[in-house]
Amino acid sequence: LEGYKIAEAIAQHGAGASTFSDWWAYKVEVQDAIPFNGALMTNVGVVVSFNSDSSELARRMNTEASKAVRYGGLDPHEALKLVTINPAKQLRLDHRVGSLEVGKDADFVVWSGSPLSTYTRCEQTWIEGARYFDLRIDEMLRKKVMSERQRIIQKIHAQSHDKKKSDKDEKNGGEDRPRRRPHEITQLEQRMLQDWQMGRDPLEIRPGDCCSQEELYELMNSTGGER
Repeated sequence: LEGYKIAEAIAQHGAGASTFSDWWAYKVEVQDAIPFNGALMTNVGVVVSFNSDSSELARRMNTEASKAVRYGGLDPHEALKLVTINPAKQLRLDHRVGSLEVGKDADFVVWSGSPLSTYTRCEQTWIEGARYFDLRIDEMLRKKVMSERQRIIQKIHAQSHDKKKSDKDEKNGGEDRPRRRPHEITQLEQRMLQDWQMGRDPLEIRPGDCCSQEELYELMNSTGGER
């Protein structure tokens, strides 16, 4: 975090440097840290990377890299290297990851714009040559999940209404109705009970619950593969 003080010596030695983008002065260890640190070390030839011990920021290192453009005026391409090829070089993995080249592992993101912009959206994510996320498919799945959620809620409401009606009929001396034994519960109720026992929201729809791969293909075909 204070590498800017001896940046030339680090470059001469041939060592790399990994730093926070702009965290400073919140405890003794970082009281001399500055947001220009990464850019200053890069400008004298140090191989610099940005890191974070925050699980939240670690998901958005592309926008962390953009701070080197704001603090230090790095070229955007050089700034992007702070979270791509440079850390790969420091870990001695640049022969496998860190840049898009023939023979390397195909881990990359397709963005709607500059990856350094907070307005850019992730359109696709590819890991080892397989597409793990697609924005259009995600939108279709969200609609399917919401539809299934509403169906389950309506079913629960209907069951609750039927039970109240049954209790009212029995209270008013109506005809006897067959009642389920305590252990005779539906598959839906069993799943909701298990979710509740594990501390999860019984109405939460998790990935894979409501749409198999075959159903996904059928959904795409029925919508022309566009919507």
